[in-house]
Amino acid sequence: MADSFSIDTRTLKPGDVFFALVGANHDAHRFVPEAIRKGAKVVVISRGRSGDFPGEAAVLRVADTTRALQDLACWVRHQQEVKVLGITGSSGKTTTKEMAAAIMEDAMPTLKSSGNLNNTYGLPLCLLGLESTHRAAVLEMGMSYPGELTKLAAIADPDVGVLINVHPVHLEHFPSVSAIADAKGELFRGMRQDAVAVYNADDSQSTRVALPFPGKKIGFGFGEGVSVRAVDLRPTQSGGTAFEITFDGGRLPVEIHFPGRHHVANALAAAAGSWACGVRGNSIQSGLSRVRPLPMRGAMLRFSGELRVLDETYNSNPKAMERTLETLAAIPARRKVVVSGDMLELGPAGVQAHRLLGEQVAGAGAALFVAVGPLSKLAAESARAAGMQAVQHFPDSSAAADYLVPGLADGDLILVKGSRGMVMERIVDAIRASRGKAEA
Repeated sequence: MADSFSIDTRTLKPGDVFFALVGANHDAHRFVPEAIRKGAKVVVISRGRSGDFPGEAAVLRVADTTRALQDLACWVRHQQEVKVLGITGSSGKTTTKEMAAAIMEDAMPTLKSSGNLNNTYGLPLCLLGLESTHRAAVLEMGMSYPGELTKLAAIADPDVGVLINVHPVHLEHFPSVSAIADAKGELFRGMRQDAVAVYNADDSQSTRVALPFPGKKIGFGFGEGVSVRAVDLRPTQSGGTAFEITFDGGRLPVEIHFPGRHHVANALAAAAGSWACGVRGNSIQSGLSRVRPLPMRGAMLRFSGELRVLDETYNSNPKAMERTLETLAAIPARRKVVVSGDMLELGPAGVQAHRLLGEQVAGAGAALFVAVGPLSKLAAESARAAGMQAVQHFPDSSAAADYLVPGLADGDLILVKGSRGMVMERIVDAIRASRGKAEA
């Protein structure tokens, strides 16, 4: 029996089964000899013959190595009774996955996606980690193109599918937000009728693609009449949020270590998905209370002199930026600084999105706006046009850090956010180098 499975010789361990995947721009067959040298027990190939790869490993040839990986994962998923909770959405997938996994782990042995292994390669690898003791699996399911979630739903066969939200992301690959929603809706269209669809009832596109699902549906949100609702939101002294969740009329007080309404929505999605899996009150409270923000995904870093950094450097899109600015506006501080990098993959919508961002920053109570990247120059111009005085623009995050860090003062609150390609974590690293170790 194999110890584990690998698609990357850099992380391969002795005893692994190595799949030589073939993609549009890569062919892992050239790494098969290295996999064998590193102690792979089996190598799965679709090109060449076993004699081409001498060594101790068994060589298994298949028609398509990617399909073989996926089929094996699907087979493993069905070898035992396990509740599978699949989570997708435009923003907040990883945070929601961590929240849902913490809740499920409180109630039963649970497997969760590692990092953001959420694509047609990563999700099968996660499922192949199922052990006989597991009773649940919480899986993040990503999507950049139409058809991807159809494949992921077929592999994972989720008992509960959660759609957190639909935002204008990946618009380089889609003609409209409605088309993004249709692609997200592949999750529900790929689920069994006895599964449960959990959706954001405050999001019109999420609701549109969820309602045709023929099985049980659970809406979550902040409005009247939803199945799982958050009420009485209030900030905590530690920088988190306390609120109550209503389930079918009952109330459950909870507290999360995340600021902002958008993270409450993530917690609602996790709670509703777990509820659909049969988990109840104490585990929901306990699980949500244990989760801390992941690095670069909403962590509030505290440095000497009461200087705080809201680290949202992992990624950005227009709706997520809007929600984060709302959070920033509600946090008291001596001075607020917004450092925003380009929001990428928006296609033609990028120009208007960045102009609107400048107006939003001007209205968020920030004293200084540092815009980073070519598209963000439009945001800087828009902020100035809206009456904001202290606005700076830089071509990249390194130049922005060189300007920003020397001017920071005790008591400042700095929001740093941008798309992955903008490498905005350089700014947070520069603050660390100046201020020393932070507390999260």
